[in-house]
Amino acid sequence: MVPDWKTKGKRRTLADSFGDAARGILFAVKTERNMRIHLTAAVYVLFFSPFLGVTRSEYGVLLLTIAMVIAAEAFNTAIEMLCDYAQKSYNPLIGKTKDIAAGAVLVCAVFAAFVGIAVLWRPEAILALLITIVTNPLYLVLSILSLILAFFLHFQRAMRRAGKAS
Repeated sequence: MVPDWKTKGKRRTLADSFGDAARGILFAVKTERNMRIHLTAAVYVLFFSPFLGVTRSEYGVLLLTIAMVIAAEAFNTAIEMLCDYAQKSYNPLIGKTKDIAAGAVLVCAVFAAFVGIAVLWRPEAILALLITIVTNPLYLVLSILSLILAFFLHFQRAMRRAGKAS
């Protein structure tokens, strides 16, 4: 049951639910550095996988693995926010709860890395891709720019804090 303060007496639609979900995901992306790291890794994996000859079933495994990590990070964020709301001062049980949630994300991320290695480890194809990037100026510039963009996306908040401190 949705509280009346949210619905204002109106019946909620499926679009309302999807809007709430999208806001939640965007909030997690904006506020959680690790969510941005996971999403960036997913983008790179999905971008480079066609060059490595990934099959449809391997794409399925990669997509499920990516979804598992993103969902785990979202659950972790929700649990941490709820714990912070429920307990303003330090509580060992809340601390353990947050540690367990973070540990679940770590397990998912480590196993996602194993899945990525199992699916994408093709030394000849990786070498051919690297040679293509390095020998083609456009690909090289785009690769460098994407890495710079990824860096700024991940560390924007730390850079803002450093700028405010000085």
